[in-house]
Amino acid sequence: MNLTFKGFLRWYCRELTGLETDNLRKLRDSVATSMPAAAEALMVFAAVQDKAGYLATISQGMWMESSYAQMAEQLRDPEEVSFYLQSPEAPPRYRAVWNAYIAKRYAIAGERRIIAGMREKTLQAMEGRNVTVYRLCKDLGLNKGNIYAFLGKGDDTKVSQGTARRILEYACKAS
Repeated sequence: MNLTFKGFLRWYCRELTGLETDNLRKLRDSVATSMPAAAEALMVFAAVQDKAGYLATISQGMWMESSYAQMAEQLRDPEEVSFYLQSPEAPPRYRAVWNAYIAKRYAIAGERRIIAGMREKTLQAMEGRNVTVYRLCKDLGLNKGNIYAFLGKGDDTKVSQGTARRILEYACKAS
């Protein structure tokens, strides 16, 4: 999975506000009234869409007006947003948005390494107990194509960590 910064921001704003929308006005209303923790993420999300100035304008008269106006100046170029957020000039609360993205991005890579490790242990257990992929899929009700891709070709994107754990447990218990 290739998590883009913009895709992360879309997810993060939705997660922080509880809204399933990309509409900046609706997100701004949520930030202004009940979800102030999403303020920085929303501004960064607007900036990567080249709408930081628009968000600052529609936020006039609200508590985040001055912060948004200042950040709209700093985040004028959507191509430079990530560089600015990594710089010491970025306010700590805005840098935290970038840090959350990096944590999420590397969490996915870490999960994939764990799944790959489970694959190796599963293959060893299956070989020692003469368990076939067909029997494993049949007993666990799993998609044969995905499991063959995972076990045979090493494609760790075909199964979740939970499914990989179920497969490993099955292979270890098989007799």
